[in-house]
Amino acid sequence: MNRNLRYIIITMLIALVGIIIFQIYWISNSYDLHNKTFRNEVNTALEEVLNLETEETIIGHILDMQDSSKEPIVIETYRITQQADSLSTESNAGILKDSMFIKQADLNRIVGKVFQSLATIHPELPAISKKYEKVLKERNITTPFLLGFSKNDTVFDLTGGTPKQFESAQAIQKLPGINRHNEKVLAFFPETRSFLLKRMWITLFASVFFVLLIAGSFFYMLAMLVRQKKLSEIKNDFVNNMTHELKTPIATVSAAMEALVQFDALDDRTKSLKYIDLSRRELNRLSGMVENVLRISTFEKQRLVLFKETFNISQVLEETAQKFILQYPGRVEFQFNLKGPGYIHADKFHIQNIINNLYDNAVKYSGASAQLEVGCFRENEFVVIVVRDHGIGISKEQQKHIFDKFYRVPTGDLHAVKGFGLGLAYVRQIAEAHGGTVGVKSQLGAGSEFTVALPEIQ
Repeated sequence: MNRNLRYIIITMLIALVGIIIFQIYWISNSYDLHNKTFRNEVNTALEEVLNLETEETIIGHILDMQDSSKEPIVIETYRITQQADSLSTESNAGILKDSMFIKQADLNRIVGKVFQSLATIHPELPAISKKYEKVLKERNITTPFLLGFSKNDTVFDLTGGTPKQFESAQAIQKLPGINRHNEKVLAFFPETRSFLLKRMWITLFASVFFVLLIAGSFFYMLAMLVRQKKLSEIKNDFVNNMTHELKTPIATVSAAMEALVQFDALDDRTKSLKYIDLSRRELNRLSGMVENVLRISTFEKQRLVLFKETFNISQVLEETAQKFILQYPGRVEFQFNLKGPGYIHADKFHIQNIINNLYDNAVKYSGASAQLEVGCFRENEFVVIVVRDHGIGISKEQQKHIFDKFYRVPTGDLHAVKGFGLGLAYVRQIAEAHGGTVGVKSQLGAGSEFTVALPEIQ
């Protein structure tokens, strides 16, 4: 990994971590703010309920006093009317002022009753709970709560829960009236966190979504950078290998031509034919290299045209094998397991090429001698071709890449194995162009098995 790419990755990683930390900090602050607002709301609601309970209690005591008293409370009303002078041009007639007066004795009785009520008031928790629930609903707070009294740091008379839970009470209000014992009413909400998170769900969802989106984009970009770097390395290896491979046949042909001219080989028919045959084989190999490159280029530009015809692929397997037997006399052995004819409708030229590539790979990676097992059978509306060898095999890690363009399996000490990493890429592209598939099974030191499945003609 070069230095620039490393710096880019480190910078992107720092930025991603910074964004995640900032989002966590922002969500934490937002939660704290919601929690503070929630506590203020439930405290205000509890204070409102207790004040309402006090008012109702005092009014009830006064009404009870009036009903039970022998001397009812007297409220005298005076109507003052200012009459207009009959000779005056300005008249205030019709303006009436009403005033209400309570007798001093009755007022003293009311005040005394109020003080008595404030001194003895002690609302019941069920009554507080019912009113508290109503007030909370008006404020859109629907989470469950528990109530309890507290006196001298001792919690008692609970509507549920344990005294220890009320150490975290969200609402605390002093009991109204003349509270000599500093008694308090506590409200504990056991599901506060889930309630607040539900309130914040839009914020949380947006934060998590965008963080995941940024993280996904980062890792996708990282994967693309690594892939591009790897592809660049593979292409560089391909160019180097291509240069070497092209120079070899050119140098061989040049040497043969020079031998014909300078060593009087033209006068010796045997030597002439030998040099000419050598040059022909090298030029054919050079032509094959160029064709492979042109094929891949054609596929990448999506200009592949298939000229399909119906033929028996089992026959093509045997005919192609004969070419290798003649080319490598005594070195290649074929064992066929062809379960009847397999007719397909495909481009015969390209199908012959993929078979040729499979045979060629099996021979190249089998060492001094090659034993190839070739099979053909029908399965689920497909004709399946199997080419198995007993060569050096392919590791599981390498099997993931062997159908990629320019990829070549390392051959260790087998330096004589030539190629550009295009053969199996060509096999896969032709198979897929015909609606088929290609696969491989292999084990190091035990050989490889390639399968190509092509649609059977119906």
